[in-house]
Amino acid sequence: MQPRNRTRLRKRLDNLVFYVLLSTALGLLGWLSTRYDAQWDWTAGGRNSLSDTSRQVLSRLEDPLRITCFAPENPLLRRRVREIIQRYQRYKPDIELAFVNPDTQPERTRRLGITLPGELLLEYRGRSETLQRITEEQLSNALQRLARRQERWIVPLTGHGERNLEGAANFDLGDFGRELKNKGFRVQPLDMVTAAGIPDNTSLLLIASPRVDYLPSEAEQIRRYVEQGGNLLWLADPGGGHGLDGLAEMLGIRFLPGVIVDANAGALKIDDPAVALVTRYPRHPALRGFDLLTLFPHAAALRAENSRWQATPLLSTLPRSWNETGPIKGEISRDGALGEQAGPLHIGIALTRKIGSDTGTREQRLLVLGDGDFLSNAFLGNGGNLDLGLNLVRWLSREESMLNIPAKTAPDLSLNLSRTATAVIGFGFLAALPLGLITSGLLIWWRRRRR
Repeated sequence: MQPRNRTRLRKRLDNLVFYVLLSTALGLLGWLSTRYDAQWDWTAGGRNSLSDTSRQVLSRLEDPLRITCFAPENPLLRRRVREIIQRYQRYKPDIELAFVNPDTQPERTRRLGITLPGELLLEYRGRSETLQRITEEQLSNALQRLARRQERWIVPLTGHGERNLEGAANFDLGDFGRELKNKGFRVQPLDMVTAAGIPDNTSLLLIASPRVDYLPSEAEQIRRYVEQGGNLLWLADPGGGHGLDGLAEMLGIRFLPGVIVDANAGALKIDDPAVALVTRYPRHPALRGFDLLTLFPHAAALRAENSRWQATPLLSTLPRSWNETGPIKGEISRDGALGEQAGPLHIGIALTRKIGSDTGTREQRLLVLGDGDFLSNAFLGNGGNLDLGLNLVRWLSREESMLNIPAKTAPDLSLNLSRTATAVIGFGFLAALPLGLITSGLLIWWRRRRR
């Protein structure tokens, strides 16, 4: 073979080997990209990464977590949700995210109480949480509540016509009871006539609008439970203390006569004037982050009159309200001579105090509400009644602890330029840069022409 042909053959072989190696390298890179990925967050403050606190919460989740997002076929909304969940999936790969169109599954959406597009349903170990605000703080706090293993016992009293946490009647609290169970609470009704006493492991004792008076011995058991530091939620409707006047006196709570009437309800086209509206809330751990409208039908007004407890009004009506002592029919107006007081009136009062024990001091928490209808099956879905009830129960049972995740702000999201700088940049892009390109092109053309 001639040397010239041999050289040509060698070049062809070299080219062939080069292309084979290049194709192999590209194929390996493609294969590696499907098996492994690497991500770096170079944003100021790590805005696209989870905080250390959220990572610690994920480390406590031993089992898979399922997240269902109820969102319509909106690519922008779903992409935003997916980006947030992917931050969690980087540290816990067994988080499953699924999207459900509420328009195609209206019954399931209504049954779960989903009201906003993009709302999340978190499911873990048979417990569930719903989230309307999808932020790292809200999501990590929900995961923390789902991860807790300690059983929290809610003990509702029975046998005196109380609202049943498992009942289906409009008067009962069955829907609210199911929500409590979904959040990991254990509900154990207690009839003090047959029971030896209130169990020691009670996280929260519930008195839910009794209609028959408690016996003196039963009222004494309740007072003893409170004196020993137990937490209490008392839903008291208008119309008498039902044998618990001594408990109210011990707590320093006085019930004003009559039923609260709210003239502001007409703005929402509510025909019943005895529906009180609450739109503003104080800064309190039980109401942290809560700002929804709540409705309280046929509520009684309360007043705290004892310095033994630290009393904080949590729920107050609007100014155009009063406690109506007469029949609620026809034209009604406030009559101060009958003891009808103008609003704002207090519907719910939180009571706390520090008590000592062998392990140190702790805070005892009680909440007295002048209404039980707002949590009933008939009114639970109105406004933010359900969320309010859950917030109050969490606080009373010491489950309100929220993760303090600082907001990640970016110092480089805005660029502020002076007028001079803006003019220089604008002139540079509109005139100087095109002129420079034209000049360089002409110079290159002239040099090539001389050659």
